Amino acid sequence: MLFSSNSAGRKASLVLVTAVVVTLAGCSGGDESAPLIRTSIKVQSITQQGNCEDVNVKVVPVSILPDAPKMSNSKEFVTPVKLTKGADGVSCTGEAATIPMAPGKWKFTANLPSEIASCERDVALTGSSVAFKDAETTCS
Repeated sequence: MLFSSNSAGRKASLVLVTAVVVTLAGCSGGDESAPLIRTSIKVQSITQQGNCEDVNVKVVPVSILPDAPKMSNSKEFVTPVKLTKGADGVSCTGEAATIPMAPGKWKFTANLPSEIASCERDVALTGSSVAFKDAETTCS
């Protein structure tokens, strides 16, 4: 029972409710209403022995801006991009969205069949996109 008929019981209940409210208020810290930023990663490749090989894109922070949204990531991570074979039977394409990212400069690296490609992008509140094409060492 939350409130009892005696004064001591009411005081204990009030202290408990106050402690819960203070604890919950302390959890908020940071702007939870800020939009989460995700970057779209696109990959174009060709088949390897008739199959499309999925590509993992490594994403590394270069310089993160201060006051990032609370739920955004500011550490290195990998985004898998599943590739599917095109109607021509030779091309492979795929697209994936990253996990929520903190705004700032990030380095994207893809290990493509022909060679490794990488680039740096400023990821802003509007998000961005990164496109890798096999046989190119950078992204667009």
